[in-house]
Amino acid sequence: MSARKAVVQSADDCDEFPIFIFPNAEDACDPAEAAALVLVKRTLDSSPVLKVATTTQAIAVVVQVPSAGWLDLVAKSWGCLFGGPDAAPEDADTVTRPYLPQPHLAGPWFECRRDGSKKEHRPDVGNQAVSAALSAGRSIVGFSPAPERHLPRDLLRVADLRAVIPPLDAHSFREAVTSLVGTPPSLSISNELCRLIAVEDLRLARRPGQDADDYVVRLRGLLEAKATQPTTTLAQMRGMDEAVDWGVALVRDLADYRQGNLPWSAVDRGALLTGPSGTGKTTFARALAGSYGVPLVTGSLSRWQAAGHLGNMLRAMAATFEEARAAAPCILFLDEIDSVGSRAKFTDNEDYNIQVVNALLEELDGIGGREGVVVVGACNHPDRLDPALTRSGRFDRTIRLQLPDRNALAAILRDHLGTDLDGVDLSAAAVLALGGTGADCERWVRGARRRARHASRDIAIEDLLAEIRGAHRSRSPELDQRCAVHEAGHALAIAIERPGALLRASIRGTATTGGGVTANLESVGPMTCAEVASALQHLLAGRAAEEVLFGDVSAGAGGDHTSDLARATALAVSALCSFGLDKGEHGLLWLGLPSPDTIGSMLAFRPDLADRVSKILTDAYTEAKALVGRHRHVVERIADALIDRETIGGDEVEAMLRKATAASPAVSGDVEDERPETPPVVWTSTTRRGR
Repeated sequence: MSARKAVVQSADDCDEFPIFIFPNAEDACDPAEAAALVLVKRTLDSSPVLKVATTTQAIAVVVQVPSAGWLDLVAKSWGCLFGGPDAAPEDADTVTRPYLPQPHLAGPWFECRRDGSKKEHRPDVGNQAVSAALSAGRSIVGFSPAPERHLPRDLLRVADLRAVIPPLDAHSFREAVTSLVGTPPSLSISNELCRLIAVEDLRLARRPGQDADDYVVRLRGLLEAKATQPTTTLAQMRGMDEAVDWGVALVRDLADYRQGNLPWSAVDRGALLTGPSGTGKTTFARALAGSYGVPLVTGSLSRWQAAGHLGNMLRAMAATFEEARAAAPCILFLDEIDSVGSRAKFTDNEDYNIQVVNALLEELDGIGGREGVVVVGACNHPDRLDPALTRSGRFDRTIRLQLPDRNALAAILRDHLGTDLDGVDLSAAAVLALGGTGADCERWVRGARRRARHASRDIAIEDLLAEIRGAHRSRSPELDQRCAVHEAGHALAIAIERPGALLRASIRGTATTGGGVTANLESVGPMTCAEVASALQHLLAGRAAEEVLFGDVSAGAGGDHTSDLARATALAVSALCSFGLDKGEHGLLWLGLPSPDTIGSMLAFRPDLADRVSKILTDAYTEAKALVGRHRHVVERIADALIDRETIGGDEVEAMLRKATAASPAVSGDVEDERPETPPVVWTSTTRRGR
């Protein structure tokens, strides 16, 4: 620490108290060190007892720092104030009970710096050092942002005094700038902005030869950028009704909390957003902050890991939460939270990963306090989360974000188009876009504008349709027809068995698929044998439609573990081995839940199980062929519509079915009159290439 020693007269019983003042702007000093010195001195000045006691020997002191970023700075400032710049206290974490410190060893006292960045930073570690130091007549000082969580338990028990270092406010910041530059600034920073100051902010604003006001202006600019509120609001969110409803209610509660009419304990602490990539999880968090009128703080495991080894990574995590607490009230958005993993499933780097999960749990618990901080997590695979993350007080509310429907897609496209294509009907584009996300809509509009720009003309609806269709392999009319019939079979079975569940059918191909159907098929009741049989018919109806209409089948139902046949097999095995639905001679028995890695061996080593699964699939396939046979003309109409427009909505399929059954009352019994409530989980079937 570059400084000169000065004597500052104190108003208490101590005659003199040393502090270090940075005399001029030319000194190559750290502004964060200057601020730490001011904060420590103010704490000691506010407590005459503390100041006098710390000049005696053999005393135990606990010092709580504002955040992990201030830990080393405060400890260093403490040492300078009591021992001078050359003081070197001994690390208490290196001491064990049989060893008693000797007078010739360097350091007038022992110190313990802990911020949770190491697994040893916990209350049951280092307790021998406390008694060893005190019994040798040496003082011991513990520094931590969360003493109860990280410091030795015995140090907390025996502590004679406790000091709480406050965060920077407008007054202490002015004093720090004065000591740094040598003259007081004429400008100031409000207490609200001072709450946002991080250690690195103090350093980023520093320049050589800088006067006090220039430093204040630079730092204020950094803090104002931090405090900038998102402009997106919940009113602009499309196709995520459940999330928006929760967000609107939360904003209302937060407003009451802000006005003092509602305690923080009555406010939701946050939620977990799940769903496919591109469904708007990040945009929703931004809109929530924009509607609340507060800053959005962001973090993710990948960003924390970029800081370096485990200790640095945990410090980066803590810094994100510290930034959120400093900015409170605010929204803290944690992206890809499922990448943290579950402690029960770790096989590699287990110790490292467990510490990461534990640290995140501690931050979410808010032992250090996170009042005013609403945490929104986002993940694509909620099944990979550690169960503890979704317990009460953490991510205790899960909101599933679905792919937008036709109306939502039209609204999203309109939002991104702005004044372009004003007055043009976007319904055809919305139908073609079914299965796409909000992110896809943004990409399609950007591509449509590029087409028009490169052609030196205004954007046309054809540009947008061409972007949505995208570039895919050309197919022969025969292959188009087979893909259309296959998807028509799936669409028919779902429309008959689960009215209202079908979202769309498409033959728009990708690199690996020739089309697919998307539907909400989560069971609205308990899983029964009838539910299993119905689901198997849905999965096998595509293949059945090919056999009924063409007299043969392709390999479109097979392929990898996501194919129709693989999923049907997995469901049948689960019914027998995991769900307790085996009505055969084997009765009740749990053999484990099959996975893509284990199902092959389960069937290979159990021929009897393979025979029963084959029988279940054969029966379901027979029923699917009979269903398609009764509605052959409807399948043909659906296929013709798919060939004509590539993608059609579920409501159009059901309209075809109602028209056909009205003309043929004999088969009308296959269609239910009442529609169940739309369940929340999306199921997608795809036709495989390589026929």
